[in-house]
Amino acid sequence: MNGVSYAGAGVSVVSGLTLTEWGIVVGIITALLTFAANIIYQHRRDRRERNLAELQERLIYRDVAREVEQ
Repeated sequence: MNGVSYAGAGVSVVSGLTLTEWGIVVGIITALLTFAANIIYQHRRDRRERNLAELQERLIYRDVAREVEQ
């Protein structure tokens, strides 16, 4: 029965919103989704850059080791 009460309250709140208020809600949701997407992208970019730096470091050490052997 509690679920029905909460659902009824949610429906009454949603039906009471004006078009301007809906615009605000959509704007907030869009901003939050953009923020989340940006965080995910930054994390992936940082991981790619770290992997690239590690690869470059390994290649440099490999080249130095070859020069020392010669």
